[in-house]
Amino acid sequence: MRFSDLATAAGVLTLLRVGIAAVLPLLPRELWLPAYLGALLTDVADGAVARRNGTASPAGATLDAWADKILAVNVGWTLVNAGVVPAPWLLLWFSREILQLPMVFALVHRWRVGVGRPETRPLGRATTLLLAFVTAAAMVGYASFPLSVIVGCLGAAAAADYARLHFAHLRFEAP
Repeated sequence: MRFSDLATAAGVLTLLRVGIAAVLPLLPRELWLPAYLGALLTDVADGAVARRNGTASPAGATLDAWADKILAVNVGWTLVNAGVVPAPWLLLWFSREILQLPMVFALVHRWRVGVGRPETRPLGRATTLLLAFVTAAAMVGYASFPLSVIVGCLGAAAAADYARLHFAHLRFEAP
């Protein structure tokens, strides 16, 4: 992984998402949704720009994944601190990340040495899309516990799918 892999138009879009995540809690409440939607737009655009320009890289994919996490967590805590959603809901919203936490060190090492790379999976995409919808809905005053439970279940399933994918090589055969 090289820093130069991030010095691209796609890298700038990804870093813009991190910047939006950092300033969103400081914005007036009426600007949260437009800022959040702008950040989501950078998430869609960075991958498309990287593929179009031929600059897609494992470093860019890793930065993109971390930028997504930074945005989601910062927005979640912003909503909790503003009293929009109760704090325990974040356990549901981030079930995937919580369950993936023990995998981080092994995966970072594998990506750093070039074995495997971050990739999206259907369950992960579904979790991300539903979380974005639930977050935006909460910002406009529709905080839904049932949808949050579905996010939690999808997130747990996505974490299990990622673990199966990245650690399939560790299967042990019975003697």
